Amino acid sequence: MRLSRLCLALVLLGGCAAPLRTSVAPFRPPEQLPHARMAQLTLGVDILDTPEASTRVFGTDLAVAGILPVHLIVENKGPEEYEIDAAQIFAVAGGTYFPAFNLTQAAQRVRESSIGTTVAGQAALGALAGAMAGAAIGAAAGSVTGNAGRGAAVGTALGSTTGGLSGAAEGASDRYTNRFRHELAVQDFGDRVIFGGDLHRGFLYFQVQPYTMLRVKVTNITARQSEVVEIPMQVVPREKRAP
Repeated sequence: MRLSRLCLALVLLGGCAAPLRTSVAPFRPPEQLPHARMAQLTLGVDILDTPEASTRVFGTDLAVAGILPVHLIVENKGPEEYEIDAAQIFAVAGGTYFPAFNLTQAAQRVRESSIGTTVAGQAALGALAGAMAGAAIGAAAGSVTGNAGRGAAVGTALGSTTGGLSGAAEGASDRYTNRFRHELAVQDFGDRVIFGGDLHRGFLYFQVQPYTMLRVKVTNITARQSEVVEIPMQVVPREKRAP
């Protein structure tokens, strides 16, 4: 009875949120999105502020971890070269500037949310399943020799070791965080040099806020000049949206 209750608890624990698993992120040209221009450079933003949009790219709703993914798409139709420093990109809400989370911060937030709990629960289930399978095999083997109890005990020990290696040990906190960091890094915008004819895209991970603008500092490498570009955004809190 105690074992069945533990199984049920772990299933419920593992069902809190879908795991983080990135996929391809299709996008539209920046001029078809809220955008701004600097000479022949166009910068557009696509905000993944619905569960469906976030799940399509990340396999889960990142808002559960308090993260708003913002897709930045940049196209250079001219011959000049530009540079974008990710540390000089800020989302603006109510006159306050918000920097994006770095990858470690974003991964830690995912780890501490129910998304991370799901992975931990699945690892624990793996360890428990290994122990239960070992007990069953051991009991069966023990019955052949007339000592089912001892066989079950040995099988449980072996199963727990195997399950632990493939499940619980797999889920050390730092390993979880590193795994999440890797998944987020695959889609990260980061620092970019944008050559003539280039089309770049990637995600910035912001705190969930009702943003109205994305402020991006762009450096024209060819002309050795910098300019601040302001891209309009409209993030409506979910609780204020019409049903």
